[in-house]
Amino acid sequence: MIRYEDLKEASKKVEKENWIFRSFLKEQDSEKLDGIVHKLHDELFKHMDCVSCCNCCRKVSPALNQEDIDRISKHLKISEEEFKSRYLEVDEGGDLLIKQKPCSFLCKEGCSIYDIRPDDCKRFPYTDKPEFWTRLINMVELCSVCPVVFEIFERLKDIYGEEFEKYKSQYPDNWI
Repeated sequence: MIRYEDLKEASKKVEKENWIFRSFLKEQDSEKLDGIVHKLHDELFKHMDCVSCCNCCRKVSPALNQEDIDRISKHLKISEEEFKSRYLEVDEGGDLLIKQKPCSFLCKEGCSIYDIRPDDCKRFPYTDKPEFWTRLINMVELCSVCPVVFEIFERLKDIYGEEFEKYKSQYPDNWI
């Protein structure tokens, strides 16, 4: 599996192809795609040590729900209001996000609140969730953040290889 240190450069090389591949995947059978992605997710996470990577903690701002806020503020022994003021911001959709990148809770040893981390962090990168095709724009972007997402895309290209090449040849002017 690719090292997170190599992701930025490697994902840049395949970014244009990944956007084309995204269009291709949208036209595939969604249940079949989910089955393949979930199998790859299970296989790849057997060999991925997220704690040693923490690239998502450097690049992504997780959304927090009320349970997260209650749990973490209690752990930190500060009020909910102080926690929100110190660590969170409201995005344009009204979600509460960690406002600092890298995450305020990322330390040299990894996540300082790992055992009580936000649900959004626990679920990241969402490759085990149904309807993978509905998150393809986000997944293309996450290829530069998460080694597992990058690897899933590369393996999907191998799996759909011949069909994908045929797809690209049908629309050559779109990929210039």
